[in-house]
Amino acid sequence: MFGAPAALPVPVDPTLLELLLSPGLRIAAFFWGTLWGSFANVVIYRVPLGLSVLRPRSRCPSCETPIAWYDNVPILSYLLLRGKCRHCDAPFALRYLLVELLAGLLSFATYMLYVVTPLLEGGGIEGLLAWQVWFFFCLALVVITFTDLDVWIIPNEVVLPMAGVGLVLACWQPELIGVETVPAVIAGLSGLGLVAGIRWIYLKWRDIEAIGLGDGKLLLMVGFFGGPMAIAWTLGAGALQGLIVSVPMLLRGETIANTDLQDVHGDDPELGEEDPDAGVMGQRVPFGPFLALAALEFVLLRGQIDKIFTWLISPG
Repeated sequence: MFGAPAALPVPVDPTLLELLLSPGLRIAAFFWGTLWGSFANVVIYRVPLGLSVLRPRSRCPSCETPIAWYDNVPILSYLLLRGKCRHCDAPFALRYLLVELLAGLLSFATYMLYVVTPLLEGGGIEGLLAWQVWFFFCLALVVITFTDLDVWIIPNEVVLPMAGVGLVLACWQPELIGVETVPAVIAGLSGLGLVAGIRWIYLKWRDIEAIGLGDGKLLLMVGFFGGPMAIAWTLGAGALQGLIVSVPMLLRGETIANTDLQDVHGDDPELGEEDPDAGVMGQRVPFGPFLALAALEFVLLRGQIDKIFTWLISPG
């Protein structure tokens, strides 16, 4: 697996090594993440609407005044403006701040995991590329989570390009992401096939779509990047955490998604209807956010998850 200690220390220029291990680079990694977190906010809002993520510039949703560059500095501008538009004083959603902060933390965490730790263990600087690969994988999971919560959609514009990147890396640079080519390809296709199969069975026998193909495309991406273990963890931990979170919320009359499914997608007969006699088990819940959470856990806790699976396979 990538990040494991090298058999022999890899020579690294001392000046470069000192720079990469410095507190300043760790802060820069966090700031790098916040910049992309700001972009992720744009993607979350615009992609489901079919809008360009590049133009026009970001605007206040209330007065539509373009936001100046000095009011668009991640985290800092939100805090200085106290979460309000400079021109009309309308509040900005707290989510903008949370996504920027989360992206910064993910960039910092992956920098520590794939750059700092391998260097301390005698590895080389190839971790810089691995850091970027896994950071953007995590950023895609953040975007997927919020779009699924908002509009019950896992956007093809995000998940399919990332799945393509995972496939390319699994085939040509598998050591960079710590997978073997054939198992990773099979894992991704199996994840997609599993969801497609469940969906087909429900459509054939109950005329409803029990699970969306977007979840399958998400598993396709996860499998290409992480292999069979990533699929097993994402499905198992995602389902378990989904139950732990959603059941208490539904029992209290709260909802997981930010919108009603039929309000967003209309009266599509394949969506079916909630079964009031089935209690919380008959209510719809977006599965994508829980799959994304488990996939994120796999990235950040891969070493520990490896040990869990090793113990399960050979407990003796």
